[in-house]
Amino acid sequence: MPGSGRDVTRWTWKALSLCGALGCSAEPGMAVVLDVDAGVEPGPAPTTCASRSIWTEATGGTGATMAPGYACRNCHLRQAPSMAYFFMGTVFPSLHEADGCDARLQEPSNVKVEILDLEDQVRLTLVPNSAGNFMSTTLQPSFPMPYRARLVGPDGTSRMMATPQSNGDCNSCHTEQGTQNAPGRIALP
Repeated sequence: MPGSGRDVTRWTWKALSLCGALGCSAEPGMAVVLDVDAGVEPGPAPTTCASRSIWTEATGGTGATMAPGYACRNCHLRQAPSMAYFFMGTVFPSLHEADGCDARLQEPSNVKVEILDLEDQVRLTLVPNSAGNFMSTTLQPSFPMPYRARLVGPDGTSRMMATPQSNGDCNSCHTEQGTQNAPGRIALP
């Protein structure tokens, strides 16, 4: 019988298995106590929309708050190449928010997406808007690739990517379920 325990078990197992990649720490004993097969169904995690507000072109229009969660740069390269900024993406409150879900970040000006070079020096700081969308202002990076990103939440806690990247279209990997080894969305720490 499905229940909140199943979802929590699935999330906890995924969080523990991804924790090393996200740079967080967990009690080593937790992994031993957790029985990952007990009531966990294989497959994707449930998709949510915490704000219960989905963007559509008819209701949300176009501009900086459009299409949260969609692969921004990919679309811009086809539809508006002069605005296909190199770094583009969306910050969400949790890992499995639906495409188009308006993140409605409470304190977007206190959230930072830091782009770091291979020496872990911050080369660019981006601030999301209320929809969670962030973007750089140039079509190409101003420093050599690859890069890593660090997300700093409103309370100062942070999470850093483990694997260097060369693609600045963040939502192309940070999808509802995650692709290319991404755990899901770019989620607040």
